[in-house]
Amino acid sequence: MLPLPDLDDRFFKQIVEESRRKIPRLAPQWTDENYHDPGITLIELFAWLTEMQQYHLNRITLKSELKFLKLLGMRLGDAAPARADVTFDGVTEPVMLPRAAKLEGADKVFETEEPLLLLPAKIEKVIVYDNNDSYDYTSINSHRGVTYFAFGREAAVGNRLYIGFDRALPLNRDIRLTVNLFDGYPVSLVCGGVPGQGVIPSAAVSWKYYGQGRGPEDVPGWFHLQVTGDGTAHMSRSGGITFRVPAPMRPAIIHPAGDASRFWICCTVEEGGYEVAPRVDGITLNAVSAVQRNTLSSVFAFSGNGKPGQSFEVEHYLAYYGINRVQVRDGEGNWRHWKRVEDLFTASSEALCYTLSKNPDSKKTVLLFGSGDKGAVPPQGEGNIRMISFLPGFAGKRILGRSNGLPNQSFNLYEYPVAGESLMIQVAAKLPGSGELVWRDWERVEDFDLSGPGDRHYILDPPTGEIQFGNNEQGAVPGPGEEDDICVIALQTGGGGDGNLKEHEINTIIERPEELREVGVTNPLPGSGGTDRETIDDARRRLRAEFKKQYRAVTCEDYEEIARSTPGLRVARVKAIPLFSPGLKDYPDNKAPAQVTVVVVPYSEQRKPAPGKGFLQTVKRHLDKHRMITTELHVIPPEYIKISVHAVVVTASYIKLDPGKIVEELDRFLDPLDESDGFRGWVFGRTVYKGDIYGVINRIEGVEYIKELWLNAEGVGIRKEMSGDIKIPPHGLVYSGEHEVETVSRREM
Repeated sequence: MLPLPDLDDRFFKQIVEESRRKIPRLAPQWTDENYHDPGITLIELFAWLTEMQQYHLNRITLKSELKFLKLLGMRLGDAAPARADVTFDGVTEPVMLPRAAKLEGADKVFETEEPLLLLPAKIEKVIVYDNNDSYDYTSINSHRGVTYFAFGREAAVGNRLYIGFDRALPLNRDIRLTVNLFDGYPVSLVCGGVPGQGVIPSAAVSWKYYGQGRGPEDVPGWFHLQVTGDGTAHMSRSGGITFRVPAPMRPAIIHPAGDASRFWICCTVEEGGYEVAPRVDGITLNAVSAVQRNTLSSVFAFSGNGKPGQSFEVEHYLAYYGINRVQVRDGEGNWRHWKRVEDLFTASSEALCYTLSKNPDSKKTVLLFGSGDKGAVPPQGEGNIRMISFLPGFAGKRILGRSNGLPNQSFNLYEYPVAGESLMIQVAAKLPGSGELVWRDWERVEDFDLSGPGDRHYILDPPTGEIQFGNNEQGAVPGPGEEDDICVIALQTGGGGDGNLKEHEINTIIERPEELREVGVTNPLPGSGGTDRETIDDARRRLRAEFKKQYRAVTCEDYEEIARSTPGLRVARVKAIPLFSPGLKDYPDNKAPAQVTVVVVPYSEQRKPAPGKGFLQTVKRHLDKHRMITTELHVIPPEYIKISVHAVVVTASYIKLDPGKIVEELDRFLDPLDESDGFRGWVFGRTVYKGDIYGVINRIEGVEYIKELWLNAEGVGIRKEMSGDIKIPPHGLVYSGEHEVETVSRREM
């Protein structure tokens, strides 16, 4: 264990004497150092304050540090769950896998994050049409780590991606394709927020299928799929595509897959603008993301409308395979259990009852209430109806115990550590007068500092699963009960770094139903994202990083840093130009008051990286959250200036210099992005000096001198000086044109 430093190592007299010894050096005009001098009195005062501060600093406990972090708006982060894509095989007939279906690997429970229709169909062919050329990438698609361009290197409008199946896909069912795109670029995608939300795609694609026509002539052709969900943002990120086939598919032969007829869907680029052309690392059917989590009990809330025959649908593993309880809340916040019946027709008008039905095809659970004549009608209210679903094995662990009515009661969860904010607790209470038993929600808080005597609050220690109630001064005390009255209605466990499993370790379906008896599961890629609960040392480091992070855009550096951190984008370079607006001439002699122009360059493998319309809108939307309200903001692409060099270079007589080497050095110098890391490149608005070109060429081995040199430029806003230098606009970048370089040996001169 590392030794803790003693911060309280100086006493009052030592501090006073050290300060008095510094007086001749710091204040030579101060000559009276006796105790009656007011200055000495102030020294003694501050020495006493210093000694007291050192004394208290030396006694700061972990509890105090957590309080200080709370004052700064921070708390220890919970353990984060790992995630992994899982694929299913061995499917013989269509089977719906509900959300939160449970899987297992290395004694860790994982749950699917989306419902998934498992299909017996298989992807047999993957064809890419690029500028009228076709390429078969079927073999590459089945091998992870080997990529191909979904629409060619340019991803031009009209390029297409064909996916051929061995059989027709079912009609009017939600079908999911998982698309994994290559992400190993020098500039990483900025994480933050909800993936895909807030990002406006720069390109647009359409999805079609080849099927039977729906017109009077019933001619087969290409028709639009009903895309119900696009997690790829038009093929710009990894995610899932969910679609429906509205009419029967028909087999067809597409070159070069001419060996057999297949059932095809097609993705077509309708609007270009990709900053990085999509590179596919695999397109799979029967695949979904799984998270390392075990939902033991869950609450599904609905809003009643007060009308007869209210019904609600739930698509969840616990609702279909677990035990369900239904509660309805009254106007005073009390929850009452309603009774499940097999048939509402036999219920009286005042009976608090409902029915549950389960659809084996969709795995949906339907909750139905009465009409008023046959069964009571739940009242109107926001979130006043809830269905509590839990595993059969958790039924005996939901009840934590019985309150004795004393302060500072504590109870232990049977299952922990708790995942995030998933825990919900109810405590039973009897209504005065009637003695009716109702349930009331209690709220989880970090501590009781702001809790009053009437606040139904509790605190939880996630690592140990201990729950503590208040003392009737800070937080209410649950009243004494005649029976066990503290119940868990929602709980998830999981999270931690040990959930980052290796590939193929998730291989078991827990409590496998009969229709999944022959189905196998695996994770082709290792899990990622799982982290342990944050320690106090981690929190200190995060706090220092947060202090350096910019949240308000005031200076140019602020704008540039915030623009680089736009979630969901790869921003390679940024330049904020103050008092400048697009189209302004003779800057900086002319200025645009209260305006800032931000020039953004995306990471791209193209010669001139150009942001699309959606890219610019996304950056502007992000900056608008941070700028001052009085600032008018513009986000624009760079103005690219084409620079062509014409040179006659005299080389040493002992070497034969290839002009292509000089051209390579010029291309490397006149580059908007540095290929080494994707961030650096030509400075925005920097004049192209002939002297710089002289320097680039003269540094090449074998060059004696440059006989002739002149520059040509093409672009908007350029100005050629008498010296031959090229001035470019403040938001301009240069790129290499067609250089003409002639080398002449010194012997030929």
